[in-house]
Amino acid sequence: MSSGSSSDQSGTGSPQESDDSSGSFLHGDDPQDLTFLQDLIGKEAYEHSQRSAELSRHPRLLTDAERAVLRETVAPLLRDLTATSMTLPDIREEAHEDRGTAAVCAWIQGSDGIGGEGIWIWLDRPIAERVAALAEQLQQWAADRLYDAGQPPGWPQCPDHPRSHELSPEVRASSAVWICSESGRVISNIGTLAKSQ
Repeated sequence: MSSGSSSDQSGTGSPQESDDSSGSFLHGDDPQDLTFLQDLIGKEAYEHSQRSAELSRHPRLLTDAERAVLRETVAPLLRDLTATSMTLPDIREEAHEDRGTAAVCAWIQGSDGIGGEGIWIWLDRPIAERVAALAEQLQQWAADRLYDAGQPPGWPQCPDHPRSHELSPEVRASSAVWICSESGRVISNIGTLAKSQ
């Protein structure tokens, strides 16, 4: 099935078309295609995508200030990963994507080098909000690792409802906390989870 009118498919050589059968309609090295893409998504979004593509190929080392923000924000989460006997991620102090000057970006992966993904910390937020937001990102990473190991993918597990659901990160009274999503009860501050038995 095709879409568009027959005049849209007339073989005009527009960048939307491809003369191969690969299913791709844009070629990254064709100036006409790049101009089409820039017009389609806008100059700012296009430039952002180009910077992120370049960083994915050639990550940028974080500055001292960016590393300090990353370390301060991730420290309580590393304590909770350790307390719950989770394998710690390999945190790469390098940006693999561009989120502008409003965020510090880094990369996490398993100690085996598998399962990498970008993380980011918004600089315009108080530390408690930064920690809670990063907790959500690390929960996704942990869930993937647990699932791959054949375990329930929620991390950290709610002690009030074991094997039922994970705790949710929130900010309450200017502190980043883990709460039970069913009862709303605060279980602990992020960074102070009880050690696994």
